[in-house]
Amino acid sequence: MGQLFGVTSYLNIIETRLRNSNFKFIIRFLVILTSSSVFIALTGCLKTFFSFSLYGTPISYPLILATFLVIYSVYGLNKITDTEEDQLNAPERSDLISKHEKLFKYTAVSAYILAVIIGLLYGWQVLLVLLFPLLAGVVYSIQINPRIPRLKDIFAVKSLIVALSWTVGSTFLPIVDYNVNLMIMLLIFYLFFIKSFINTVLFDLMDVEGDEKTGTRTIPVVIGASSTIKLLLILNSTLLILIHVCLVYGLFKMFLIPLIFCIIYGYVYILYFSRNKNRFKMDIMVDGEWILIVFISLLRMRM
Repeated sequence: MGQLFGVTSYLNIIETRLRNSNFKFIIRFLVILTSSSVFIALTGCLKTFFSFSLYGTPISYPLILATFLVIYSVYGLNKITDTEEDQLNAPERSDLISKHEKLFKYTAVSAYILAVIIGLLYGWQVLLVLLFPLLAGVVYSIQINPRIPRLKDIFAVKSLIVALSWTVGSTFLPIVDYNVNLMIMLLIFYLFFIKSFINTVLFDLMDVEGDEKTGTRTIPVVIGASSTIKLLLILNSTLLILIHVCLVYGLFKMFLIPLIFCIIYGYVYILYFSRNKNRFKMDIMVDGEWILIVFISLLRMRM
């Protein structure tokens, strides 16, 4: 715990110096990237890149681009529909989206269309995988009838759907044209689902105040912050079983270090953000996790 507090202090010092120095433009640039969904789309396609590496299938850069476009589109449209919640939870992001709503709307729709074109070029299986998060995002965000609650307003459903949307693309895009071992596929699916679920709920923990005011029944709103952190730590610990299975069956030998780092890093940011409510830091640390994992993986592949 002492080391964790040391990391916390170090991060606070870095942020303070950046904000009080000539590097303010860097902070502003990162705020724009995170608010516009470009950053999360970038890290999301790196997750797919890592999945290709885990499977050992040839990397398809058009499919990685399609992943970027899908994530940018879904999150961009979702932020436009969630301006009320964001005004409470992330006012800086909400103001940016409101000022440039047409730009974000047009680019999100254009990204959707381009992703569909790529999917059509690769066949109906790829198209189906690419459409899944887009359709899921629309279904859980939009209220068709005022008498029927949105799926995102139903307890735990939002977190499950978001995690599943992330997982489907990362798990299945690399293997649409290949037959793979069922155990490997299930392990990869579990890895991405648990990490996505943890990250989704952690962001909900940051948004408790706004979600309570808007009546959104997220997991932190219903069970409280303390129980939520315990749940996330338990879920992260289940990934240790994945490491054990890999060691027993000799799977992912080249990527055991990145996978172990993934688990340790999960503990770090869960504990860190249980005490520090800073949306900007969370965007960078949590969404940026896959930048670090891919970097470590590339280093391992070169050794």
